[in-house]
Order: sequence, then structure tokens, then C-alpha cells
Amino acid sequence: MIQIDFFDKDIVSTLLPISTTRPDRVIFLIDKNNITGRDSENVTRAIKEMLPETEVEFEPVTVDDLADIYNKLRKVIDGIDDLDDVCIDLTGGTELMSACGYRISKEFDILAIYVDVRREHVINAETGEVISPVKHINLESCLTAIGAKRLKDSHDLPSPDEFERILAMSELIFSNVMAWQDLCQYIANTTSTNSDHMRLRLPDVDKIGRRHSAIKRLVEAFIEHGFWSRISSGKDDGSSGNGGIKGEYQFSNKKSRSYMTTYGTWLELYIYIKALDVFDEAALGVVIDWYEGDNIDTQDNEIDVVAMRRSIPIFISCKMRKPVSGDLYEVGFVASRFGGSRAKALLATTYPVKEMGVSPKRMYQRMKKLKVGLIEADRFESLPPADVFNQAIQMTE
Repeated sequence: MIQIDFFDKDIVSTLLPISTTRPDRVIFLIDKNNITGRDSENVTRAIKEMLPETEVEFEPVTVDDLADIYNKLRKVIDGIDDLDDVCIDLTGGTELMSACGYRISKEFDILAIYVDVRREHVINAETGEVISPVKHINLESCLTAIGAKRLKDSHDLPSPDEFERILAMSELIFSNVMAWQDLCQYIANTTSTNSDHMRLRLPDVDKIGRRHSAIKRLVEAFIEHGFWSRISSGKDDGSSGNGGIKGEYQFSNKKSRSYMTTYGTWLELYIYIKALDVFDEAALGVVIDWYEGDNIDTQDNEIDVVAMRRSIPIFISCKMRKPVSGDLYEVGFVASRFGGSRAKALLATTYPVKEMGVSPKRMYQRMKKLKVGLIEADRFESLPPADVFNQAIQMTE
């Protein structure tokens, strides 16, 4: 089958019809003033990863010139011998592209299709009849299509048998954020730069921070949940009233060492683990090199958590502090750049955003206006993960 398509950098609209119909040959009409040769190469590579035998071709047009689009479609049609084996996909591209595509389909009696992303069907654009369910695309295909590449995962991924204790430790940290900030800063500043060095000595608790009881509880919880162990005690046994944490500690492994020396890691781990139960795919701490994608001088971007739900990419930025306007613009920009208009941008935080006020100038109203969904970490303790994520996604619609 030969499929005629329109490409305007909306990756979902570009890849989803092709992954579903699996044509032998794809002919794209592209905006000659906006789509570069590199863009075409990236899309071709993504399609080839899904369908190695599919031929991919590109025909440049002026997207605001109705006659140019129509004439180029006529030229494409004239070069095909058997029109019974052709379809035109109206999902992507500009409105003029879709209008010309539909006109051509009527003139030459060619099947016109459209992918209803929300209902997950390929439909006959003329009759509205459902042709087939969609075959979803994955995260790697999206990355390839925009010319990005996953350089590495910035965190050591937790294994499933670690999930329960990470979640428990995270919830305690979220309830004692300021104490964790003091403790983490001390651990990070005094831990050897040698990654093989697995021991750390803690002083009297009052030398770490003012929140003595909370710091002591965190130290004990790290032992209880197996992130480190106390291998020797100092002279302080706790009777002096300063906490009873003095002594030497040993990290359980390099992964625990990494988690305990990075302040914001716990929210990212927490959201990632919760996302695994809700979404089709989830990736933690993905570092993406955007340079190959569009030559914009931004170098690398780290995305805390990326999830996929039925071909829709969802970007989650995690902030263990009071979020600011720049955080909203950042995650919104990355989501738009990656997935186009269909991508979702969410912000997860341990800060009580909804309690900041109801003025339109306040953060919650600003998030709704910018269509960035809010995840407050403590909501997971009272609601199923699916409800928390769904409520956040609803803010983006």
C-alpha cells in the first residue's frame, strides 16, 4: 500500500498513522520553508526502526499556497500506477494540506483516512467508519523522530524489589523537607568524591541542622529501610539530648550513596515508581541531546520523568521546593518541542501549591492558564496514583 501523508513536526500525527497502517511506501508533503533535510532524515529513521522495509519519500511545498499543494498532490498521484492501492492520511499537516488531500481523494476516488487519537481509531474520513484500532508508538520512536537521543539515564534505576522502601523513605522526606535539606547538604559536602568510598561520619545532630528530632528520624529511617548502616558509635549515646546519631555509617551500595547525596532525587524516584503503574512506559532522569534536532543552542536537557500513554508523551518536572514561573515555561517548552500540541506537561512538587492563594496571579491559576498539570506529592497518600495523574492531565486540556 502507498500512503500519502503531511508532515508539520507534530510527531504523534506523523508516526501514529504509519505505525498503524504499515504502508509499503510513504510519500510526505512537507513545508519547504520549515522542514529541514535533517528533520526528514530523523522521521525516516524512526519509520525505518518500526518498518524496515517501508520506503519513505518527501515532496516540498509552500504550505500557504493552495495551488502549490494541490499541484504537488496531482504530480504524486500521476506517478502512481494503481490508485486502488493508495490512501491519503489527513491526520497531520496544515489545514490547507488536509483540504487539498480531501479534494484529491474525492477527485480520484482514493481512500482518505484520519486517526482519531483520543478514541484510538483509524477512521474513513468520508464515511466516519472505523477501519482499525491504532497501533501505538513508543518513547524511543518519538526520540528518534525529533533527532534527539537518550544519552544516558542520569540516575541509577531502582529495581522493583526496592520500590516499597523508596516510596516509604520518600514520603518521610516529603514530610520533613527542611530537615532533609540540612542532612543531605551535610552528607553531600562531607562524602568523599571517590565513588568507591562508602563510609561517612556524622557529628552531633546540632552540627547538622536545627531540626534535631526530624534529622534523627531521617537517619534512623535510612537504616530501617536499608540505605545505610551504622557501623560504629561516637561517644554520644543520645543521653545528651542532641540526637544520638553521632558515629560512622556505611552506605549499602553505590546506588544508595547516590540517592542520599542528591537532594531532589527522592521526588523523581517517587514519581517514576508511581508512573510505572499508570502509564504504558516511564523513563527516569532522561538526558537528551537536542543539538542534532534543530541546532538551537541549548545543548543538553534533563527531563526528570517521561511517560507515554497511548502514544501521547507526558513530561514531568519534579521540584522539591516552591515552584516558580520559569519552571512552568521550561516543562511546557520541552513538552511542546518534543511532542507538539498533543504532548502533556506536568509539574510535581512537595510544596503546597493550592494553598498559595486563589488570585489569578498565583501559581495554581498560572499553571491552569499555561496548561501545565499539577502533582502535589502528598496527594498519593490519599488517592490512587491513576487519579492523581489523571487530575493533573485534566488541567492540560
